[in-house]
Amino acid sequence: MAEFDSAGVKLHYEITGSGPELLLISGLGASRKSWLPVLPQLSERHTCITFDNRGAGLSDVPPGPYTIEQMSDDTAALLAHLGTGPVPAVGWSMGGVILQALLLDHPDTVSRAVLLSTLPSYTDVQHAWLDGLLALRAAGVDPVVLGTSGIAWGFTPYTLTDHTAVYAALQLGAADPEATSAAGFAAQAAAIRVFDRRPELSAITTPVLVLVGAEDVLTPPSQSLEIAERISGSRLVVLPRGGHGMVVEFPNPVLAAIEGFLG
Repeated sequence: MAEFDSAGVKLHYEITGSGPELLLISGLGASRKSWLPVLPQLSERHTCITFDNRGAGLSDVPPGPYTIEQMSDDTAALLAHLGTGPVPAVGWSMGGVILQALLLDHPDTVSRAVLLSTLPSYTDVQHAWLDGLLALRAAGVDPVVLGTSGIAWGFTPYTLTDHTAVYAALQLGAADPEATSAAGFAAQAAAIRVFDRRPELSAITTPVLVLVGAEDVLTPPSQSLEIAERISGSRLVVLPRGGHGMVVEFPNPVLAAIEGFLG
C-alpha cells in the first residue's frame, strides 16, 4: 500500500504505467478505481498517478464537512510527496472541480489540465439530485438500489438498455470492499455543492481543455461552455456521444481528445 500524509490525513495513491506522468483526479464518492476501465490504455503512454480523495477508498475519512480547497491541497501535497511537477492532469466531475482549485491555488503543479464532465458551480437540479443521494445513503438503502437510482444520470441508453449488464455492474460495485462510506460521501458532498470560484477562473493561464459529452444530463454542456468562456485561451470540445460517464462508456473518442491535447 502506498500512502502519504496531508495535514494529518493519510491518503492512498497508486502509480501505474510508464512514460510522462499523468495525474487523474476522481469524482464525488469515487475512489481511484473509477479510472480502472481506461487505466490500461492510459498507462501504455503515461505513468498514471491515481489516488483516493479524503473520505473515499483506502484514504482516511476525517470528520466533515470538507472543502474543495482541502482536497486541492491534498492533491498538491501528493505531488510534493512524489517530488514531481508540474504534471498534466485530468479531473473528472468533482475531480474537475478540484482541478480548478488546483489551477488557482497551486498553479505551478499542473502543466496542462483537462476538465472532464465537470461544472463551475452547482445548479438547483444538481442540489436536488445530491439531496436525493444523501437521503438514500442516510437511510441505509441497499447498495444496488442506491446505484440504480443514480446510474441513469451517468450513462446513456447505449448502456442502460442492457439490463443484464447493468445489473451485473451494479452488483460488482455493491461488492466493493473499499466503497465510500455515507460519512465520507456527505463530507465530500458538502464541499462540491458550495464551490463557486467563477470570478477567479479568468486568472488561470495554464493550458486547459474543457471536455464534455453532448448527452451529459448531470453536468450539461452549458456548464462546460461557461467554464471555457471564463478561462481565456481554453479549448472547449463537446463530443457528440456520451453522458457524464463517457470516459467509461465511449472511451476511444474521449481518450483521443485527451491525448490530442496532451500530446
